[in-house]
Parts: sequence; C-alpha cells; structure tokens
Amino acid sequence: MIRSRAPNWAALLLPIALAACATAPLADTSGGEAHCDVTLKFASYGAGIDRALSDKVATTVKADRDVANAERKPWGKEGEYDLCLTARPSKGMAVYERYRAMLPAKSLKAPTSIEGPGGMRFETIGPM
Repeated sequence: MIRSRAPNWAALLLPIALAACATAPLADTSGGEAHCDVTLKFASYGAGIDRALSDKVATTVKADRDVANAERKPWGKEGEYDLCLTARPSKGMAVYERYRAMLPAKSLKAPTSIEGPGGMRFETIGPM
C-alpha cells in the first residue's frame, strides 16, 4: 500500500492564522468621529452659505489658542458644512461664547447655528 505524503494544511495554516489575529489592531468603534465641544453649522436657503461669515470664522479658528482641533465636515451641494471644534481642557464654554458672538441675530444670506457644551444652542433667524 502506497501512502501519499500530502502536507497537513490545517496544521500549517493554524499558527499563521492565530499569529495574524494576535497582531491585528483593535477596530476603531468610535466611527472615526472627532469629539466636538462646539459645532458651527453653515447651511443655505438655496443660494449657498454665508461665505463672509465662514471666512471670518475660519480665520479666527486658525489663530485661536483655545481650539485644539478643527474639522470641516461638508454635507451639502451649496457649500454647506459643519465645523467641529475641539476645545482645550476647560475652554469649551469660552470657545462657544467667542464664536456665538460672531453670529448675526438675523441673516438674509444663509442660516448658521452653533451648538456647545451643556446643550447650549443658537441659530440665526431667517427672513420672514
């Protein structure tokens, strides 16, 4: 009787599979989303965002030492986006108040809103 010396594939592959599992990085369960202490939402009535306000906010963010990170999250077809600001420790309310003060009470150009710590929220009033 002739026996073939075929390799035992299970015995060869098992250590490789286990090694791959042991070195695999942990999955990111947060969805990759940044933590937003303050979120500014630039929306549109149908003719784009308030570009002047958006530019003013962007310039201020770049120089703001209380902002640890800023992430722009586009979502619309007319330039709409959310600006996620992560504040340095204990600076969340100061960041919220600083950018809240930049928003007009009423805007004929486009709606803009801000959300901050503790459920703080403000949005511009649109044309009536």
